[in-house]
Amino acid sequence: MGNADREEITVLLNQLKKGTNTQEELLKFLYAELRRLAAILLSNEQVDHTFQATELVNEAYLKLFDAKKLDWNDRKHFLSTAVIAMRRILVDHARKKIANKRIPKHSQLSLSNVLHLAQDEDTDIIKLDEALDVLAKLDPRQAKIVELRYFAGLTETEIAELFDLNRRTITRDWQTAKRWLKQEMYS
Repeated sequence: MGNADREEITVLLNQLKKGTNTQEELLKFLYAELRRLAAILLSNEQVDHTFQATELVNEAYLKLFDAKKLDWNDRKHFLSTAVIAMRRILVDHARKKIANKRIPKHSQLSLSNVLHLAQDEDTDIIKLDEALDVLAKLDPRQAKIVELRYFAGLTETEIAELFDLNRRTITRDWQTAKRWLKQEMYS
Protein backbone atom coordinates (compact mmCIF):
# COMPACT_ATOMS: atom_id res chain seq x y z
CA MET A 1 0.00 0.00 0.00
CA GLY A 2 1.51 3.29 -1.08
CA ASN A 3 1.62 6.62 0.70
CA ALA A 4 -1.21 7.98 -1.45
CA ASP A 5 -3.47 5.11 -0.35
CA ARG A 6 -2.49 5.64 3.30
CA GLU A 7 -3.30 9.33 3.02
CA GLU A 8 -6.61 8.51 1.30
CA ILE A 9 -7.52 6.19 4.17
CA THR A 10 -6.76 8.93 6.69
CA VAL A 11 -8.98 11.31 4.70
CA LEU A 12 -11.77 8.71 4.61
CA LEU A 13 -11.46 8.13 8.37
CA ASN A 14 -11.71 11.86 9.03
CA GLN A 15 -14.76 12.10 6.75
CA LEU A 16 -16.32 9.16 8.56
CA LYS A 17 -15.89 10.97 11.90
CA LYS A 18 -17.68 13.99 10.44
CA GLY A 19 -20.43 11.82 8.97
CA THR A 20 -19.65 12.74 5.35
CA ASN A 21 -18.41 9.30 4.35
CA THR A 22 -19.78 5.78 4.48
CA GLN A 23 -18.20 2.76 6.09
CA GLU A 24 -18.44 0.88 2.82
CA GLU A 25 -16.12 3.32 1.06
CA LEU A 26 -13.52 2.88 3.78
CA LEU A 27 -13.93 -0.88 3.74
CA LYS A 28 -13.20 -0.96 -0.01
CA PHE A 29 -9.69 0.31 0.75
CA LEU A 30 -9.07 -1.83 3.81
CA TYR A 31 -10.91 -5.11 3.19
CA ALA A 32 -7.95 -6.93 1.63
CA GLU A 33 -5.69 -5.86 4.47
CA LEU A 34 -8.27 -6.85 7.10
CA ARG A 35 -8.68 -10.22 5.41
CA ARG A 36 -4.89 -10.72 5.40
CA LEU A 37 -4.73 -9.89 9.12
CA ALA A 38 -7.61 -12.29 9.84
CA ALA A 39 -5.86 -15.08 7.90
CA ILE A 40 -2.68 -14.53 9.92
CA LEU A 41 -4.63 -14.57 13.18
CA LEU A 42 -6.37 -17.78 12.20
CA SER A 43 -3.10 -19.43 11.17
CA ASN A 44 -2.09 -19.23 14.84
CA GLU A 45 -5.25 -21.13 15.83
CA GLN A 46 -5.99 -24.82 15.97
CA VAL A 47 -6.40 -26.71 12.70
CA ASP A 48 -10.02 -27.54 13.53
CA HIS A 49 -10.93 -23.91 14.22
CA THR A 50 -14.40 -23.07 12.95
CA PHE A 51 -13.73 -19.47 11.91
CA GLN A 52 -12.79 -18.48 8.40
CA ALA A 53 -11.01 -15.23 7.57
CA THR A 54 -14.08 -13.71 5.93
CA GLU A 55 -16.24 -14.53 8.95
CA LEU A 56 -13.66 -13.05 11.33
CA VAL A 57 -13.48 -9.85 9.26
CA ASN A 58 -17.28 -9.62 9.25
CA GLU A 59 -17.48 -10.11 13.04
CA ALA A 60 -14.75 -7.50 13.56
CA TYR A 61 -16.54 -5.11 11.19
CA LEU A 62 -19.70 -5.40 13.28
CA LYS A 63 -17.75 -4.70 16.47
CA LEU A 64 -15.79 -1.81 14.97
CA PHE A 65 -18.74 -0.01 13.46
CA ASP A 66 -21.21 -0.81 16.23
CA ALA A 67 -19.50 1.75 18.46
CA LYS A 68 -21.26 5.06 18.94
CA LYS A 69 -18.06 7.02 18.39
CA LEU A 70 -15.93 6.19 15.37
CA ASP A 71 -12.73 7.95 16.22
CA TRP A 72 -9.76 6.51 14.39
CA ASN A 73 -6.89 8.87 13.62
CA ASP A 74 -5.25 7.04 10.73
CA ARG A 75 -4.75 3.68 9.05
CA LYS A 76 -2.45 2.44 11.83
CA HIS A 77 -4.98 3.30 14.50
CA PHE A 78 -7.83 1.66 12.59
CA LEU A 79 -5.88 -1.55 11.87
CA SER A 80 -4.65 -1.77 15.46
CA THR A 81 -8.24 -1.48 16.65
CA ALA A 82 -9.30 -4.12 14.12
CA VAL A 83 -6.60 -6.54 15.32
CA ILE A 84 -7.75 -6.04 18.92
CA ALA A 85 -11.37 -6.66 17.89
CA MET A 86 -10.38 -9.86 16.07
CA ARG A 87 -8.30 -10.99 19.05
CA ARG A 88 -11.28 -10.43 21.36
CA ILE A 89 -13.55 -12.42 19.04
CA LEU A 90 -11.12 -15.36 19.02
CA VAL A 91 -10.66 -15.23 22.79
CA ASP A 92 -14.44 -15.11 23.34
CA HIS A 93 -14.81 -18.05 20.98
CA ALA A 94 -12.14 -20.00 22.90
CA ARG A 95 -13.85 -19.24 26.21
CA LYS A 96 -17.17 -20.51 24.86
CA LYS A 97 -15.52 -23.71 23.63
CA ILE A 98 -13.93 -24.27 27.03
CA ALA A 99 -17.24 -23.61 28.78
CA ASN A 100 -18.87 -26.24 26.57
CA LYS A 101 -16.16 -28.74 27.55
CA ARG A 102 -16.69 -28.35 31.29
CA ILE A 103 -17.14 -31.63 33.04
CA PRO A 104 -20.53 -32.23 34.65
CA LYS A 105 -20.24 -32.53 38.45
CA HIS A 106 -21.42 -36.13 38.64
CA SER A 107 -19.52 -37.57 35.68
CA GLN A 108 -16.30 -39.47 36.10
CA LEU A 109 -13.28 -38.89 33.90
CA SER A 110 -9.81 -40.31 34.12
CA LEU A 111 -6.95 -38.02 35.08
CA SER A 112 -5.52 -38.21 31.55
CA ASN A 113 -8.83 -36.97 30.08
CA VAL A 114 -8.90 -34.06 32.52
CA LEU A 115 -5.29 -33.16 31.69
CA HIS A 116 -6.10 -33.34 27.97
CA LEU A 117 -8.96 -30.87 28.45
CA ALA A 118 -6.75 -28.57 30.53
CA GLN A 119 -3.97 -28.48 27.93
CA ASP A 120 -6.20 -27.34 25.11
CA GLU A 121 -4.84 -24.61 22.80
CA ASP A 122 -7.93 -22.54 23.62
CA THR A 123 -6.59 -22.30 27.16
CA ASP A 124 -3.31 -20.92 25.80
CA ILE A 125 -4.99 -18.11 23.86
CA ILE A 126 -6.95 -17.17 26.98
CA LYS A 127 -3.75 -17.17 29.06
CA LEU A 128 -2.07 -15.03 26.42
CA ASP A 129 -5.01 -12.63 26.35
CA GLU A 130 -4.97 -12.25 30.13
CA ALA A 131 -1.18 -11.77 30.19
CA LEU A 132 -1.43 -9.18 27.39
CA ASP A 133 -3.99 -7.23 29.42
CA VAL A 134 -1.52 -7.09 32.31
CA LEU A 135 1.36 -6.15 29.99
CA ALA A 136 -0.74 -3.36 28.45
CA LYS A 137 -0.98 -1.76 31.89
CA LEU A 138 2.77 -2.07 32.45
CA ASP A 139 4.01 -1.21 28.97
CA PRO A 140 1.34 -0.37 26.36
CA ARG A 141 3.83 -0.19 23.49
CA GLN A 142 5.17 -3.69 24.17
CA ALA A 143 1.62 -5.04 24.37
CA LYS A 144 0.76 -3.39 21.05
CA ILE A 145 3.93 -4.82 19.48
CA VAL A 146 2.94 -8.32 20.62
CA GLU A 147 -0.55 -7.88 19.17
CA LEU A 148 0.79 -6.66 15.85
CA ARG A 149 3.57 -9.24 15.71
CA TYR A 150 1.75 -12.33 17.00
CA PHE A 151 -1.86 -11.70 16.07
CA ALA A 152 -1.44 -9.58 12.94
CA GLY A 153 1.77 -11.20 11.70
CA LEU A 154 3.51 -7.92 10.96
CA THR A 155 7.30 -7.91 10.75
CA GLU A 156 9.42 -5.86 13.10
CA THR A 157 10.22 -3.54 10.20
CA GLU A 158 6.51 -2.99 9.46
CA ILE A 159 5.79 -2.31 13.13
CA ALA A 160 8.72 0.12 13.32
CA GLU A 161 7.23 1.95 10.35
CA LEU A 162 3.80 2.08 11.99
CA PHE A 163 5.22 3.43 15.25
CA ASP A 164 7.77 5.62 13.50
CA LEU A 165 10.53 4.03 15.58
CA ASN A 166 13.85 2.34 14.89
CA ARG A 167 13.55 -1.38 14.09
CA ARG A 168 16.10 -2.20 16.81
CA THR A 169 13.78 -0.61 19.38
CA ILE A 170 10.92 -2.79 18.18
CA THR A 171 13.15 -5.89 18.24
CA ARG A 172 14.26 -5.12 21.79
CA ASP A 173 10.68 -4.52 22.96
CA TRP A 174 9.48 -7.68 21.20
CA GLN A 175 12.18 -9.81 22.87
CA THR A 176 11.46 -8.28 26.28
CA ALA A 177 7.72 -8.75 25.90
CA LYS A 178 8.11 -12.40 24.83
CA ARG A 179 10.24 -13.16 27.88
CA TRP A 180 7.80 -11.38 30.18
CA LEU A 181 4.76 -13.13 28.65
CA LYS A 182 6.39 -16.56 28.94
CA GLN A 183 7.13 -15.89 32.60
CA GLU A 184 3.62 -14.54 33.24
CA MET A 185 1.82 -17.36 31.45
CA TYR A 186 3.77 -20.38 32.63
CA SER A 187 5.02 -19.70 36.13
